[in-house]
Amino acid sequence: MDGTTARRPLIGICSWPLDDKPDLSCVNTHYLRAIQKAGGIPVALPFGFESAAIAPEIMEHVDGLLLTGGGDVSEEGFGGNNYDEGCVARIKLMSADRDVFEWAAVRAIWNQNKPCLGICRGMQVMNVSFGGTLLRDIETRQPSTTVKHEQKEPMNTPSHCVRIEAASWLAQILGGLEFEVNSMHHQAIAVPANKSRIVAWAPDGVPEAIEFSEKHFFIGVQWHPERLESMTQLFEAFVDAARTVE
Repeated sequence: MDGTTARRPLIGICSWPLDDKPDLSCVNTHYLRAIQKAGGIPVALPFGFESAAIAPEIMEHVDGLLLTGGGDVSEEGFGGNNYDEGCVARIKLMSADRDVFEWAAVRAIWNQNKPCLGICRGMQVMNVSFGGTLLRDIETRQPSTTVKHEQKEPMNTPSHCVRIEAASWLAQILGGLEFEVNSMHHQAIAVPANKSRIVAWAPDGVPEAIEFSEKHFFIGVQWHPERLESMTQLFEAFVDAARTVE
């Protein structure tokens, strides 16, 4: 569908507090550009306890939700059972203000039957929001892995491949079963949420994508497609799904 003539859906994009200035919020412009190029209208969303209280109302004003990357999910947020047992690795760059809003937002967008795309941390947020758990640190649990999950190369440079399940929406959207992706994370899904299924894996078995089949478009990916020119069709499919929201 031609994004220049079709209805341009409103896509809410989760923001986050700056580490050194927690009273300020930001959104990486790569997310904004990806949504705009796909035919949507990107809108940065607030975060915090006050915003969480009205998250359902905020979600009523958007056609889709983009859960962005960033710091780790806190131990206390999202119901407080977020991490697998048996590992005490450090978690970092947490924000209770961000957690509380995103938990309310993702559940509201689910209840309103609107599409959601989770990227990196965003995929992990989708998982813990519906009862899944996370590995606190991949290298601590899998010290022999040779996959670069926290790559040193620029973010627009792929660092490892992913294998995608043939029967998944993701394979249909991307038009293939194996792709080279970038990687900027140290955590991963341990136990998938009850409503979900893992549909992509790194060579070392780390989950790289998740889908919630009850919904028309509720997909999370562990890599950063907004930094890869080869992944524009993922944003186009997301915006197209948001375009059908009544």
